[in-house]
Amino acid sequence: MCEGGELFERVVDKGGMTEATAGRVMKQILSALAYCHANNVVHRDLKPENVLMDKDEGDATVKIIDFGTAQIFDPHQQMTAKSGTPYYIAPEVIKCSYNSKCDVWSAGVMLYVLLCGYPPFSGKTDQEIMANVCKGKYSMIGDAWEVVSKEAKELVKKMLTYDPAKRISAMEALKDPWIAKNTAHSAGSAMAKVMPALDNLKKFHAGTMLKQAAMTYIVSQLVDEKEKKELQKVFQTLDKNGDGKLSKQELLEGYEGIYGGFIRSELEKAFDAIDIDKSGSIDYNEFLVATLSEKKVLNENNIREAFRLMDKVAGHESNNNRTTTDRLPWTRSGRCWRLTRTSRKRCSKGS
Repeated sequence: MCEGGELFERVVDKGGMTEATAGRVMKQILSALAYCHANNVVHRDLKPENVLMDKDEGDATVKIIDFGTAQIFDPHQQMTAKSGTPYYIAPEVIKCSYNSKCDVWSAGVMLYVLLCGYPPFSGKTDQEIMANVCKGKYSMIGDAWEVVSKEAKELVKKMLTYDPAKRISAMEALKDPWIAKNTAHSAGSAMAKVMPALDNLKKFHAGTMLKQAAMTYIVSQLVDEKEKKELQKVFQTLDKNGDGKLSKQELLEGYEGIYGGFIRSELEKAFDAIDIDKSGSIDYNEFLVATLSEKKVLNENNIREAFRLMDKVAGHESNNNRTTTDRLPWTRSGRCWRLTRTSRKRCSKGS
C-alpha cells in the first residue's frame, strides 16, 4: 500500500516541496529511470500522477507506476509513436522522433513543478500546451524561484535542454551535485545497518532451486515492510552510481569502507552465489534474499505459507503435504525464479 498517495496530490496540497525533499524524490525517480534505460526500457508517460509515495513524510519511498505506454527500445534507432501527457511530453516526442532521453525531459518538468508548484509550459488547451512545449521556452522568474538554489536551477536547465543530444542522461542527472547535496544525510543514516547486511551477504549460499524459489517468495511477500525499507537504504548506500544494481566493484568498496580489508576471493565467491541470474550484478531482489537473516526468513510459518502457495497456485492443492519442482508457480530465467503469468493471475485473486 502506498499510503502517501500520488506525488501530484502532494504538490497540489503543499504547492511544491523543499529542495531537500525534492532532491530525495528526484534521486529515486532518476535511479529508476537509469535502471530502466540501462535495460532498454523507456516509460514515455512520466508525470507526478504516475509516481506514488509509500507514506506522507519527507523520507517517503516513491514508486513509478503505469508502464502501459512503456516500450523496449533499440538504442541505435529512434522511436516514432507519439505518447505522453501534454504538460510533461518532450518536444521530440511530439515531432515523432526521439530516444530514451524523453523520460529525462519529463523528469525535468516534474522537478520544475516540485520546486515551484506549477508547470513550465501551460495553455488553455492541450494543443496550446504542446505548442508551447515545442517552443521550449520557460521561465524561472517569480517569487517561488527566488528561494530556489542556483544548483537546483542548473539541474532543471540540463534536464530541459531542448536538443536531446545535448540533454543529460538519467545517469548523469543522478550524479548531479544538487542531487548528492540533498541526499547525503539519508545515505549516512543507513550506514549503521550496513555491517549486519554485509555479514549476511558474505555468509549467503543460494542452495537448491526449491530453496531459491521459496526464499524469493517469502522475501517479496511475507517479510516486514519496515525491515525491507531499512535494507533498501543499505542497498542505495552501496549503489554508488544509483543505477539500481550492485556491481562487484561497488560491493568490494562497501566492504573496504566498513571493514578496512577483506579476502577478495571470498567476496567474489559470495558475489557469484548472490548473482543468481548471472547478470554480472546484484539486483535489489537478489540483495534482499541474501541480506535478510536466513533464520528469521525461513521460520516455520513462512515456510508453511510458501509451501501452501506453491501447492495452491500450481493448481494441485491437496492434503498430501507434497509438492514438486515441476509444480512450482515460478519459471526460471537463467537461474533466477520469476512468477509465471498464470500464477500472477491466481495470486491477484487472493492466494
